[in-house]
Amino acid sequence: MSSLFVNIFNGIVIGTIYALSALGISLILGAMNVMNFAHGEFYIFGAYFSYFFSRSLGFSPLIAILLSLGLIFWIGFLVEKTLIRSTYGNLMDSLIITFILSIVLQNIALIIFGPYPKKPPSWIRGSINVLDLFYYSSQRLITFIVAVLLLILFFIVMNKTWFGKIVRAISADREVASLMGINCDKVNSFSFGFGVALASVAGAIISPIFGVTPMGGVGIGLTSVVVVVLGGMGSFKGCVIGGLLLGIIENIGVAYISSGYRNIFGFIILILILLFRPSGLFGTTIK
Repeated sequence: MSSLFVNIFNGIVIGTIYALSALGISLILGAMNVMNFAHGEFYIFGAYFSYFFSRSLGFSPLIAILLSLGLIFWIGFLVEKTLIRSTYGNLMDSLIITFILSIVLQNIALIIFGPYPKKPPSWIRGSINVLDLFYYSSQRLITFIVAVLLLILFFIVMNKTWFGKIVRAISADREVASLMGINCDKVNSFSFGFGVALASVAGAIISPIFGVTPMGGVGIGLTSVVVVVLGGMGSFKGCVIGGLLLGIIENIGVAYISSGYRNIFGFIILILILLFRPSGLFGTTIK
C-alpha cells in the first residue's frame, strides 16, 4: 500500500512539472496561434543554465533558477522578434522555423554540455515521514511545493494583471484587441518569452531529481502537447488537471507494468481523447 501512495505522489509531482510546461505551450498557442516545436529545448536549457549557475559559478539553487528563468525569458523574447514574427499568418512556416530551432538548440546543448546527463545540486537531502504511511524524498516534496507556488503565481498573473487580461483579450479576438489600441506585436514577444520561461523553470526545478540531457527536450515537448490536448485547447485549468492525470497514470503504469512503456501511456490517452472527446476535458475553440 505504501508503494502505491509513493507512486501516486510521484505522479502528482511530475504532473505539476508537466502542467507548468504545458501552460507555456497553451499560452503561446492562445496568444500567438503558434505551435512551438522547440518548447522542450527551452525546458532543457532552463535545466542546463541552472546547472551552470550553481555548479560552475557557485550560486545557490534558488538564485540559479531565477537567473535561468530570466535568461530564458529574454532569449524567448528575442527569438519571437527575430524568427517567429515573420511567420505570422503562415502556420507551416512557424512549424518549420520552430522545428529547425529545436534541432539547433539540441546540437548547441550537445556541443556545450556534452552527451551525458547533468544534475544541478539538490536543494535538500534526506526523506520525511508522511503521516506514518511512507517515507518520501525531501527533494521531491520541495520540488512539488515550488511547482504549486509557480502554478498559483501563473494564475494570479493571468487573471489579476494587465498582461494577463491583454493576453486573454488577444486570444479571444486579435483584430478587436488591435482596434482597441493593444500593441499585439509587443504582447506576442512577452507572451513567447513568458511561455518558454515556464518551460525553463519546470526543467530547472525537476533537474536535480532526473538530470538533463541534450535530447531530453523531445520527450517533454511531446508530453506537453499531450497535456494541452488532454486538458483542452485554450484551457489553463485543463493543463493543470491534464498534467496531474497524465503524471499519475504514467507513474502507476511504470510501477505496475514496465518503465519501458512510460511514453506510450501518454499517447494512448491522447488517442482516446481525440476519439471520444476531441475538444479535451475543458476545451474551448481558439480562433
